[in-house]
Amino acid sequence: MITKFLTRISKLTKTKRRVYLIGLFFAFLITFKEVIRLSYNNFQIFSYGSIDFWTGINPYSDWKHLSVLGKPLDNFLYGPLFSILFTPFAHLPGWLGVFCWNIFTYTLFYFSVFTLPAQFSFVKKKFIFFFTALLLFATLLSIQFNPVVAAMFLFSFTLLEKKQGFWAVLLIFLSGFTKVFGIFQIAMLLFYPGFWKNALYAVLIGIVFFLFPLVHIPVNELVVYYQSWIVKVMDHSEALLRFSIYRPVCLLYNSIEPFVGLISLGVFFVILAFTFLKLTLFKESLLHRAQFLGIIMSWAILFSVGSERHTYVIAVVGYAIWYLCSIPTRTDKVLLWINFVLLGILPIDILCPWVISNFILAKLNLGIIIFTITWGIMVYKTFTSRLTS
Repeated sequence: MITKFLTRISKLTKTKRRVYLIGLFFAFLITFKEVIRLSYNNFQIFSYGSIDFWTGINPYSDWKHLSVLGKPLDNFLYGPLFSILFTPFAHLPGWLGVFCWNIFTYTLFYFSVFTLPAQFSFVKKKFIFFFTALLLFATLLSIQFNPVVAAMFLFSFTLLEKKQGFWAVLLIFLSGFTKVFGIFQIAMLLFYPGFWKNALYAVLIGIVFFLFPLVHIPVNELVVYYQSWIVKVMDHSEALLRFSIYRPVCLLYNSIEPFVGLISLGVFFVILAFTFLKLTLFKESLLHRAQFLGIIMSWAILFSVGSERHTYVIAVVGYAIWYLCSIPTRTDKVLLWINFVLLGILPIDILCPWVISNFILAKLNLGIIIFTITWGIMVYKTFTSRLTS
C-alpha cells in the first residue's frame, strides 16, 4: 500500500509545472481562509509600514495602528527599503493584496528552489521543496516575508554559481536591508572569482540601498530613521520569547542575554576563520559551497534572538540543501526526519494538538535543541570532509 501511494505521488509530481500547481492550490486555500476570517494581520502591518513611510510617519516610533478587527497590530520591524518595495501591495484592496502577496511569495520560493544549479537534479529539488512545504504553508498562513528571504538566499547562491556577481550581491543586500538575515551571505563572495569586483559592487549597492529612502525622507532625518529601526528591532529581541538557541540557554543562564548578539557574531567569525583555513577546498567544490550556504541559513535563524517558528522556513531549506550535498550517515537520516517532525509537523494545529506541540516545542524546547545538535554536526562534517565535486 505504501509503495502504491509513493508511486502515485511520484506520478502526480513528475513535472515542475505539476509541483507548482499543487503548491499553488494549497497556497490559494490557505490565503482564502485568512481573507474570510479577516486574520491577515501581518499583511496589514506591512501595508501600514509602507503607507506610514510615504505619509511622513515613522512606523518604528509612532505606531498606533489597529487591525480590521479593531485589535492593536504588532510592531513593524522591517527596513525602510521594505516599506518602499511593498508599496504596490499596500495600495491594493486588503483581500486582493493578501492574495497577490501570498502568491508572489510562494512563486518566488518555488522558483528559487527549482532554479538551483544543474548539479541538483529534479528529484533533489522536489525533495527540498516538499521537505520545506509544511513550513512554507505555515508562513503563508501567517502572511510572512520569510519565504522571500529564503528565496533571496537561494537565488543569490545560484547567481554566484553562474558568475553573475552583481545580481547576487544585489539580492544579498536587498535581503539585508529589508530583514537583515541575508546580509551574512556576503561571506560567500570569498569562494568565487572576481572577489574585488564583487566587493566593489557590495560597497556601491550598499550605499545606494542605504540612501534609497531619500526618495521621500529629508537628508537630515535619514540616520535618525535608521536608528529608530535598529532600536525597535533590538527592543523586540527577547531571547526567552523567541525560538533561537538562546531560549533554552537563557532558562538556565539568563545572565548571558545582554551578550547574545556578540556571541552570535563570535560564532559567525569562528566559522569564517575555519573557512579561510579551507578556502581552496570551498573554491573547488560546489558541494562544500552548498553546505556552507546551508550552515549560514541555519545559523542566521538559530542564533538570532528575533527568530520565530515561521523563520525556520529559512533554516530548514538550507538544511535540506546541506543534507543533499553530504554523505548522510544513519544518524543524519534519523535527525533529518526528527527535525521534519519537530519543525514541520508539530507546529501545525490540525496535525498535532496545540497542548502537545506547545509542551514539546515551547516548554521542553526540543525543536531548538535537536536542530542545534543537527547544526553542530553540519558544521563538523562540512569542515572535516573532503567532497570535491
